[in-house]
Amino acid sequence: MRPVYSLPIVLISLCLITIHTNAQNSVGKIILTKGQKIEINNNTKSVISQEMMGQAIQITVDAKMVHQVEVKDKMSNSYLITSTLTKLTTNGAAMGQEMKFDSEKKEDMESETGKSMKDQLNVTKEIEISENAKVIKAAKKSASAVSAGQMMDMINNMTGGNVDESNGAGSAFEIIPAGKKIGDKWSDSTIMGDIKTYNSYTLKSVNGNIATLELKGKQIINKKIEQQGMEINVKMEANISGEGTVDLNTGLLEQKTISTDGNGSAEVMGQSIPMSSKTTTITTVKKI
Repeated sequence: MRPVYSLPIVLISLCLITIHTNAQNSVGKIILTKGQKIEINNNTKSVISQEMMGQAIQITVDAKMVHQVEVKDKMSNSYLITSTLTKLTTNGAAMGQEMKFDSEKKEDMESETGKSMKDQLNVTKEIEISENAKVIKAAKKSASAVSAGQMMDMINNMTGGNVDESNGAGSAFEIIPAGKKIGDKWSDSTIMGDIKTYNSYTLKSVNGNIATLELKGKQIINKKIEQQGMEINVKMEANISGEGTVDLNTGLLEQKTISTDGNGSAEVMGQSIPMSSKTTTITTVKKI
């Protein structure tokens, strides 16, 4: 049976919602405190389809990464933070071959992939970020030139991990420009190596200090990948869509789901291989 509400109760509720919704405005920057700790969980699922010599090939990747972030100091207009990749699991398949890795398994850490990840897993890296979440001082790159293997190469190519100067910490923040109201739109763009991303945001709703954003955009990839001694030139355009919730008072993301749907080609050894990809990334951020 559906509940029946009297008109006065409904009107009072609407008034309270309206007051509550308009009570909060974005500060337009991130607000962190010294000693604050944050955990970032990223779960990426991707399906890449290729067509080569009339044969359809499908590559699937399911990767989960956990980063621990700590605020070490607050400067006048920036923060000194540390970021540590504490856990990585992957589960993928390509051409009938399974590719798995779990950083919590001793045998996996002793494998070739594990050995190449030892200077990345549980290694704390220091970064300075501005109040608008831009990297001022990047995380130091690993001195190791050893490839992390086919699986990790694919994950880095999908997530931009090869050029992430924040060591994963940047995904914890989502800045809403100050003064934005429900229905307002804004846009930004980023260039990470050979990946250009153009985003358009809409402030969809506000509940207390939590805002819900809608995201649409486009990503353009034009990059060279080295795999198994071959140089592969990947060109792809992808449409982006998603939604996320963010704390207006701090600029800290709560959760975001982003999907990309792309088409392009991979040029290798004089051949152009048509390819498409569908990727969904769910990012969850919590204070610890």
